[in-house]
Amino acid sequence: MRAVLLWAVLAGPAFVPTLEPAFAQAAPGSRPESRLESLAESAARRFPQPVRAGDLVGRDVLQPIPSQARLGRVLRITRAAGGTGNDAVRVVIGLGGLLGFGARPVAVPADGLALLGDALVAVAFTPAQLAALPTDDPASSPALDPATVIRIGLAKPAH
Repeated sequence: MRAVLLWAVLAGPAFVPTLEPAFAQAAPGSRPESRLESLAESAARRFPQPVRAGDLVGRDVLQPIPSQARLGRVLRITRAAGGTGNDAVRVVIGLGGLLGFGARPVAVPADGLALLGDALVAVAFTPAQLAALPTDDPASSPALDPATVIRIGLAKPAH
């Protein structure tokens, strides 16, 4: 599975779109919440691939810029209360901290992330927007079974 995803990421522009952060698509001067397209529409352009939830746990989450600084690490995959589809899937990321200690867990919609090699890229959120998210409560959103298949879009690095 990883070999197929890695091949898709490295295959080239005919198969994988370039990394275009959804937050960059907002009209100039508008607030980030007024995106021109929804997270689901943006994710659909990134060729969502089936991935086992357990395969994402422990992966780094990077910024969607050429330097791609590390924002945090995936702690668990959950589903929003009452949600059934992929749009209800949340990736809980440990933000900040030192070597994983003191990281603050925040739940990010899976449609706002994309696979880039062995890491995930936060394509729909700026670091400031991620930091502004509320702290996730593990009791309110139990982790999905690691064998649960979800869909995550693909990205390729900006040149």
